[in-house]
Amino acid sequence: MSRRSKGGPGTGTRKCVLLLVLTGLALTLGVDAASATSAPSFAAPKSYAAGKYPWSVTIADLSGDGKPDVAVANVNSANVSVLLNRGDGRLQPKHNYATGLEPSSVAIGDLNGDGTPDLATANLNSDTVSVLMNRGDGSFQAKRDYTTGELPNWIVIGDLNGDGKSDLVSANVAGRGVSVLLNKGDGSFQAKRDYATAATMRTLAIGDLNGDGKLDLVAADEADHVSVLINKGDGSFGAKRDYEAGGSVSIALGDLNGDGKPDLATGNIDDHTVTVFINAGDGRFATKRRYAAPSGPSSIAIGDLNGDGKRDLATANVRASTVSVFVNRGDGRFDASLDYRAGRGPERAAIGDLNGDGRLDLVTADGGTDTVSILAGSPVLCAVQNLKGNTLPTARRTLARAHCRLGSVRSAYSKTVRRGRVISQTPKPYNVLPKGGKVNLVISRGRRR
Repeated sequence: MSRRSKGGPGTGTRKCVLLLVLTGLALTLGVDAASATSAPSFAAPKSYAAGKYPWSVTIADLSGDGKPDVAVANVNSANVSVLLNRGDGRLQPKHNYATGLEPSSVAIGDLNGDGTPDLATANLNSDTVSVLMNRGDGSFQAKRDYTTGELPNWIVIGDLNGDGKSDLVSANVAGRGVSVLLNKGDGSFQAKRDYATAATMRTLAIGDLNGDGKLDLVAADEADHVSVLINKGDGSFGAKRDYEAGGSVSIALGDLNGDGKPDLATGNIDDHTVTVFINAGDGRFATKRRYAAPSGPSSIAIGDLNGDGKRDLATANVRASTVSVFVNRGDGRFDASLDYRAGRGPERAAIGDLNGDGRLDLVTADGGTDTVSILAGSPVLCAVQNLKGNTLPTARRTLARAHCRLGSVRSAYSKTVRRGRVISQTPKPYNVLPKGGKVNLVISRGRRR
């Protein structure tokens, strides 16, 4: 019987909450559209078959041809699907490789020092991580399993002790901790060392938070906390430091304000926001800003999606079957989100240039259809937004940001939509049109008297 806890893979509730109490609180639930920066464009999603309930997705060149490939952890089929790139951004049919039970996360890194990236999965229902060595051509050897703490839900790879070898870390739902597995030097791993965290850990990120050249850990739990563990330099960690943030389900690290320090972004599915925490430079976070995310993000990723040299945010929205993009203004503040259609039930999103055109693409793991979907970065297109309930001026500004134009406007009485707000639109939300495509609106006249 599965030992998934509330909010785990395959359940309807995702309660992984990531919280930080920080100085300099700034709450931002909207922005002035007049100051909005250039938004990216994406083609309509193209989907490829994966395993049963793909839960986690990551991108890297697995076959050595210089093109990024896709790996997906399939939580309900105990395997990982590898989809190699054909060379033009299209993917070959999947090859499945067995893992432990309920693989809920997959990570990519060179684990045995042969110059080719290997795979590692966190296996929620077998208390293990599985390591799959690359044969050198994007195919993989049979798994080797290593014991972790109870119910590992997330995995990251990085050199924690400075020996030039990549180590493994899992975030464990049960046991209130993370498990560190140091590399023996040949791609096999020492017995786990457990480090205490705030509570039941769901997601994990790795990065040098305090600028000492050592990789630190940030883990998010279900109980309104994030735990920061600072690396002592040898792959061991000091006592946790706990912070409070707000209802978060996912985390990502990246330099968002251009100061060379990794900042923290969280996706908050239940309160429909994303939160950005700016690094003070010593591993503490000095500023907190929150942005409305109407679709409720189930995961968050960081990358320069509009090509302006600044890192943007992208969220997968499992309940809305969309991805949202928050464009960076250049200083770690963000414009209001724009939404794009994804596959059905996207649990996670990853960012990479799959077709080599210099534009970053989005890839989602779609639990609702057992697929992965690619939203290819594109020259400017009109991405039709959901305008229902907007005022006409707001709708016009949103259309302009999405590279669309206002078409015809007519009015009608409505018992449910307030006067002056959008009742309906044509085309429907999330259609993709040529640049400058027209969107027609019906505006409420209020109740008939």
